[in-house]
Amino acid sequence: MSNLANIDWNLILQRLEKLATCETARAELRNVGPLPYPDEAHASFQIIAEAQAVLEHGQRPFMESLDLFGTWYQRLEKNATLKPLELKDVRHFCIEIIALKEIIEPFSSRWVSLIKERVLDAAEPLSAIDQVMTPDGDIKNDASEQLYKLYREKTNLGREIQSQLDKLVKQQKLENILQDRYVTSREGRWVLPVISGMQHQFEGIIHASSQSKQTVFMEPKEIIPQNNRLRQVEVEIDEEIERLLRELTEYLAGLAAQIDQTRSAMVECDIRFAQAHLSNQMQASPPEFSEGQVELHEIRHPLLVLNNESVIANTVRLDADNRILLLSGPNAGGKTVLLKSIGLAAQMARCGLPICAEPGSKLPFFTRLDVGVGDSQSVDAHLSTFAAHLKVLDQATAAQGLDQLLLIDEICGSTDPEEGAALARAFIETYSKNNVYAVITSHLGPLKSGWDECSGVIHGSLEYDGDSGSPTYQLIMGIPGQSLAIQTARRAGVRQDIVQRALEHLSPERKEFQEKLETLESANAEIERMKKRLQEEFKQTQKSKSKYEGLVLKFQRERENMLEQALKRAEQKVERMIEFAQVTDTFKKHESLQKVKTQLPDVIKAGPATGAGRIDTPEEFTRRYPPGSRVFVSTIGRDAVVQGRPSPKGEVPILSNSMRLTVHWETLRPPQQAQNPTAEVIRKTAKYSYSANEGDRVVDVRGLSADEALSQLEIQLDTAALNKEERVKVIHGHGTDTLKRSIRSYLSRSIYVKKWTAGTPDSGGDGVTWIEIND
Repeated sequence: MSNLANIDWNLILQRLEKLATCETARAELRNVGPLPYPDEAHASFQIIAEAQAVLEHGQRPFMESLDLFGTWYQRLEKNATLKPLELKDVRHFCIEIIALKEIIEPFSSRWVSLIKERVLDAAEPLSAIDQVMTPDGDIKNDASEQLYKLYREKTNLGREIQSQLDKLVKQQKLENILQDRYVTSREGRWVLPVISGMQHQFEGIIHASSQSKQTVFMEPKEIIPQNNRLRQVEVEIDEEIERLLRELTEYLAGLAAQIDQTRSAMVECDIRFAQAHLSNQMQASPPEFSEGQVELHEIRHPLLVLNNESVIANTVRLDADNRILLLSGPNAGGKTVLLKSIGLAAQMARCGLPICAEPGSKLPFFTRLDVGVGDSQSVDAHLSTFAAHLKVLDQATAAQGLDQLLLIDEICGSTDPEEGAALARAFIETYSKNNVYAVITSHLGPLKSGWDECSGVIHGSLEYDGDSGSPTYQLIMGIPGQSLAIQTARRAGVRQDIVQRALEHLSPERKEFQEKLETLESANAEIERMKKRLQEEFKQTQKSKSKYEGLVLKFQRERENMLEQALKRAEQKVERMIEFAQVTDTFKKHESLQKVKTQLPDVIKAGPATGAGRIDTPEEFTRRYPPGSRVFVSTIGRDAVVQGRPSPKGEVPILSNSMRLTVHWETLRPPQQAQNPTAEVIRKTAKYSYSANEGDRVVDVRGLSADEALSQLEIQLDTAALNKEERVKVIHGHGTDTLKRSIRSYLSRSIYVKKWTAGTPDSGGDGVTWIEIND
């Protein structure tokens, strides 16, 4: 008989799923259901509390990349090479992993620790992807050394072809042959527009014609070899990109199991953070599970709280002796809202969700929840509203035990009052005999009396303010409430003469009963108001106490921080004085300063660490700096990215500022600046170059070996070419002429050099070489 939609459970799930950030989590939240055991619900409460602690720091991890996860992961499992756009999705996935780990890093609770263990370290795969492609999904020109060379060759070929074509279009003899003086391309070949019919006077290959047939596009024979090579280079570029994508895919395929485990952890995080977010919005608290007691403190309807409506909270207490709450009171007085609030609390608790009530609330772990709320009429089954209602009531008689909860609205209320009350009483007696919990609403007068202490029935009424003529929505336990049909008619604007005649029709006994009930309700209402006032005063007192305790704690922490800062400043000042002291004799003249130094903490006085972080073997280097790691290259004074493992000779390929070098692993150190997975940090150094007074770059390689000098010189020439500098001055000295010969031999074949000349007598003579940079 259970139809949870009638107590707004479906609306709660809708609110919950909207707080998830990926579709997989939203689908699971749409189908949240009861857990099998109380221990699992308790564990869920604890996890949600841990998630709430994370959210309190103001950051919410997002899992939007999981919506595209299935597409690229299926291809990864099939060993299909991932395309750049798919790798862009993988990159988004890695970034969200890193963000998740950064957000939960400060926390060490049990659930958070388990998530940390399940989540992949995404820094390395992200670095591998960023090495090959840009954040927008474009392949980098320098993704590999071969690709870098091919793109440079393509650029140079393009310039050569463009230069030759520019010369051709300017030739006077072609003036009557060319349709126009411009260069274009057809079918990937550079061509010139030739007047149709004049192609026999132009040596070349026709590749296309215009739509009007007035122009044919011809490739001059002078550039056919360059065009052929250009096409070949483009094919080689495509092949190299395909190779890089294949290698990157194979690397990611090796992490497939970890990636799938991470996806599962991220979905769980999204679900838990959504539940925690909803709990925060509802101001919910986890309940305790009891054996036979319902105690819901300040219970509220979650949707009213979520809609920021004014909510009247009520406290409901039931136990094994008073387990059937029979609610009565005025129409539109809040009976059904309270019934739904209790039902939602029971459903949320058994689903492992905190309930919309104050801490300390308790209720049984209900294994069955039967709902008889709303119109159950069924035309197909030939059931009237009342007949369908009776069928629901009859099905509820199957429930037995204190772990069963019945929610019935307006029991037998749509038939003759006398017969309806008789039926209702019979059903309630059966429910009581079955020892179940129940919340039942009714306007039937006969049900408001005649229950003995052993019946298990306890009355509850929703208060009505006679002065204002409106309900207060406040629950009063222990007494039945008046339906107040006549007062409701007056409030609804019914004509006064009709209302007056209705009052006259009431029997004297009924009038007397109503007067006594009103007196009792007024007394109870006053008690409840006093109780609430005392509770508010107690809350304010506790709040003030907490506030002042917090201020004291804050003062103590600030005092400790100030003392710590003052100590650090004093230590730094003393250290500076010691550092700038000239000689040991100075310390002897300042015995008080020496005394202060001996009192400094060991960490201040300690010298630099020895042997810390030392790497002794290529294998250890590979473990600490796998491909994609950032390192500092001591020989060139800048950071670089490791491209591969050490060779048998100990040489490691590296990438630094678009330059591909090979250096020995022993020359590599930890990076000078922490890695940033989302941006490349470019460092500039002036260790081996500087600007001379005349504005030319000067490279002093005296004292270096030939290999070291050539390595530094290539870097400086590359920088000069990028900066479009015209000249570079190299100071190598005379010595044995070995260094000079090596440098000049290198310059004679370097792509950066237009020409080189020895220095003049007044500019260093033969110990200096001047270089003119290629355009």
